[in-house]
Amino acid sequence: MLSVMVSGAQAVSADVVLTNGSEVAPNIAVLHVKDDGVYVDLEVYVEDIPLFADMLPIEWSSDFVGGEPEVEQDSNQGSKQTVSRALSIVARDEQHLHAEIRKLEYRTRIDRASPLAGQRDPFSGKTVPSPPKDPRVLFVEVFFPFQNSVPNELTILPPSQDGEPLVTIGMQVFDREVPVTDFSFLAKPAELKIHWPDPWYSRFSAESLNRKAQDGTSTFLYIEPREVRHETLIRLRELAPWIGETFEVGQTLSPQHSALIVNQAASFLASRNPVTIDGKSVQPSNATAKLLELTSQGFQVVEPGKEVSVNNTFIGAILSFSSADLPDQVAVTWDIFDEEISRVATISNDIAGPFFGAVTPADPQFHWQNHLLRYQRASVTQIPVEQQKRQNPAVALIAGTISAVSLCFLLLTRGKVAKRASWATMIAAASATFVFSGYLPELPWSKTEPPEQQVAEDILRSMVENLNTVTLETSPAARKAELAHIVTAASLGDIATEVERGLVIRTPGGSLATVTDISALKVEYIDPTLKPGGFSTLANWTVKAQGGHWGHAHIRAVTFRVLAEVVPESGQWKLDGLTVIEARDPNA
Repeated sequence: MLSVMVSGAQAVSADVVLTNGSEVAPNIAVLHVKDDGVYVDLEVYVEDIPLFADMLPIEWSSDFVGGEPEVEQDSNQGSKQTVSRALSIVARDEQHLHAEIRKLEYRTRIDRASPLAGQRDPFSGKTVPSPPKDPRVLFVEVFFPFQNSVPNELTILPPSQDGEPLVTIGMQVFDREVPVTDFSFLAKPAELKIHWPDPWYSRFSAESLNRKAQDGTSTFLYIEPREVRHETLIRLRELAPWIGETFEVGQTLSPQHSALIVNQAASFLASRNPVTIDGKSVQPSNATAKLLELTSQGFQVVEPGKEVSVNNTFIGAILSFSSADLPDQVAVTWDIFDEEISRVATISNDIAGPFFGAVTPADPQFHWQNHLLRYQRASVTQIPVEQQKRQNPAVALIAGTISAVSLCFLLLTRGKVAKRASWATMIAAASATFVFSGYLPELPWSKTEPPEQQVAEDILRSMVENLNTVTLETSPAARKAELAHIVTAASLGDIATEVERGLVIRTPGGSLATVTDISALKVEYIDPTLKPGGFSTLANWTVKAQGGHWGHAHIRAVTFRVLAEVVPESGQWKLDGLTVIEARDPNA
């Protein structure tokens, strides 16, 4: 799920993960394969409890029904059909593993529903599945111990009648911490081949059941408005020999060891896989790495202080290269190949991408070519102070008449005093005519009141658009330089600090997110400032921000509540004060 951190820079995390609906199936089975057997957490929907009766004590299976359901008869042969009312696991020798019930209790189901559940999926147009309205489940913790030896194959079977499933089960399977599946439907016997030397390679025979993330190493190019990023995802066990480490299956890493490895990985990957931009070799302006785990929600950054298993641990590295303009060509030459890494998936991302490929020892280079025909670099634009005009046709007509009469009197009279009075009257009346007809602007120094609300909102919207453009810059120094165009010199330092703290939005990997839309901008009040013509306001607006890293797109709406001061200076509106009071998920 997406998260927004209010203190410091905001972070955009993985947003809505749309699935096939198996995660909200009436019944849920989460299986963990370990060295001694298979551990199952089973959530049985209350209406389906009798369909699991063979694995439950009679007092539990009869709580919601008067007795066991009758077995249907085959109309042709008159014999009983084969019925199984249990979730069962069979080893390769067709021997059913014995089920040991460790825990039985009534609960409410774990909430795995998408935030869009019940709504229309904007991509497919279909309604996003919702869980059953009745949240009650019977939670069953089951252990299926291995007998004399560990099997290389297991078959997972749902409750069935004559080969047809009796219930709908959403299934997720882990082999020694590694997710073998994303959530999938267990609709028929599922054959799992266990790879004991390395659980990453355990697979179901049915490809539709296997997780989407299959590559142990993959690499990505991101072409952003102000930078090029080369990012890499690599399994810790595949990186280990390159950084002088050795890991055993199931080994656990302490937080201290993890931190050391992350530093080693960042340094190592920053020196490999050379990048060229428009034919010139470039060095990264910034190199970072993070420890990741693959979960049912995709790759997640490991929380500080957490111990992790090497079986399911990745290094995510990000190398940033500054690029003032969109390049014409970027190339990466991949040079990390060995027995484990013989093919590396590649993805190039721009506003028209992604574009998929792969590198091998025979063809180690991948490219990005600029084919964008309508790209326009976003830039900060100054906001002119539009001089207000007073229009009053009636007053203009009267003043014009007075001016004309004064002119006639000036021409006809002979006295000096009368001529001077006529001359002064004519000039004043003529000026009034121009002012109230709208041809003569109001003098800037005569305007002391703040603009009306609609005008203030228009000014603030332009200011917010400029601030979003500023946050595209990849360094605090560059952002401050851009702010100088729209911020008063006296407030530049403070506002630059506040932009860094409250408006810069980042992905969990640390890359900058781009604001693609501004909506619902509203000014709560307008007060005059000490500087004539300026205004202070408390404003709200919502932005849609998106960013990508390690092959995954992140999208999130963020609502800001901001106190701002805007003043006229040298014919331009400039920001003279900024405090971000709140930044939050509008749906939270």
